[in-house]
Amino acid sequence: MTPQDIVSKFLAPGFEGDSELTFALQSEFDKGFPLENLRSLLTSGNLYTQGAAAFLVAEANSKISYKMNCVVAEIADLLDSESSGIRFDAIEALLGCTTPADGTALGRLMLRLDDEHAGVRWKVVQFICLAQRWQLRLAVENAAVLRPDLAFKALISAYGHYVSPGSNELPRLLAHPDALLRRFAAAVAIRPREVIVERFVAMVEQSDDEELRKIAADCRQGYLRPTYAMGPSIVKRVSSEPSKGEAQNSGC
Repeated sequence: MTPQDIVSKFLAPGFEGDSELTFALQSEFDKGFPLENLRSLLTSGNLYTQGAAAFLVAEANSKISYKMNCVVAEIADLLDSESSGIRFDAIEALLGCTTPADGTALGRLMLRLDDEHAGVRWKVVQFICLAQRWQLRLAVENAAVLRPDLAFKALISAYGHYVSPGSNELPRLLAHPDALLRRFAAAVAIRPREVIVERFVAMVEQSDDEELRKIAADCRQGYLRPTYAMGPSIVKRVSSEPSKGEAQNSGC
């Protein structure tokens, strides 16, 4: 079966999903099948086809993810999908395929910090933790333009282009009545500055907001930090039990 035949099956009337077909197409893209062929799948009116395409762009390996910038507008449109899973995958894809010219797409992504689905909001928190500084700046700036009624404009006014409140502002933001600001504050608190700041994570843990406490817990488990970030105390607290070697040395 040729790659074009596989695409045709995705676009056939009545398509209801096919994992084997999805992985077959993923293999073809890895082999060099032009990524522009994703456009027809991403814009399909069939939710199953859209879901498969969203999965493919989210799962793209690092060697080709940046090349998906050719369909970045179509990926950004998936942020408005009725499916929370598709919105989730679109956020994952945009982290790897956006450029400084894609401010509007990044702004639309940031707006999902106010998504009705907790899993999608979590994915935006992960984006905030992993994004390049320019991505985060553009995401906040464009979100403020797209939805001036939301709190992003206040972030820009207060913190300029750095959108990274320090230890003096964090307690106030973490306790802010606006849930969107609380989530953003929790995300930037655990965002690595090469080394994750323990006291910032501890601030998030002390919040009355259960969603924020989960963000801190996921940070400690390593789900919300890039691999380069140093901070072993964040990933694992020191055990109160002695190690095997310590026990032997103590005569236990």
